[in-house]
This record gives sequence, structure tokens and C-alpha cells, in this order.
Amino acid sequence: MPRILAALILVLSITAAAVAAGQAPPRAIDLNQPGAMEALERSNPAHHEKIGQIMAGLLKRSDREVPRWLQTSFGARDVSYAPILLTSDPPKRRLAFALDGTRYLAVVTLSNLRGVIVPLE
Repeated sequence: MPRILAALILVLSITAAAVAAGQAPPRAIDLNQPGAMEALERSNPAHHEKIGQIMAGLLKRSDREVPRWLQTSFGARDVSYAPILLTSDPPKRRLAFALDGTRYLAVVTLSNLRGVIVPLE
């Protein structure tokens, strides 16, 4: 819960700073929306190619490696890959990053993990 609160405060702080600086928040594209990748392929083939490589290589890296890998390999900024699993089978995790002023959001299926129910003690 403290991490969620900290993430919320961080997002609000960044938004407030952008508004105070007179900048519009970056455009955001939800990659999980139907047709999003096809539209991206038509409008920005370079980003489509990078995002395809990101999704293909994401599960090959540890959670801690992902932000740095995105920054160094793809020039991504403002990477968010919080260690919070969504309750689904298989588990999922939220990924967000910016490429050239466009923010991309995705819910990534972690097919390499299996969810386990642990009773609360």
C-alpha cells in the first residue's frame, strides 16, 4: 500500500510540474486497446518496431533489469515497471514508458510466472 501511495504522489507531482511549466502532458497510447499496434504501425513504424522488440524481450529480463534495458537499448524515458502483480492467471504487470514524447502504456502478461494463492496469517 505505501508503494501505491508513493506512485500516486509521484504521478501527481509530475503532472503538476508539467502544468506549472506550461507544458501539456505527453500523448499516451494504450497498447492493449484493440487496433493500437496496427494504428501505430501505420503512423509510426519506428516506434512499432521498437515496441515489438520490447515486448519480445521483456520476459527475458529480470524485473530490476527492465527499466535500464529500456533506457539503454531503446532510448525510453520515464520507465515504470513497478513490482506489483495484477491478480490474474497468469499474472500481469503494468508497463509504461515514453519514446520521443509519446507515452506508451501496457498491461503485460507474465507467462513465465504462475500465481500462487497464499493464505493470510
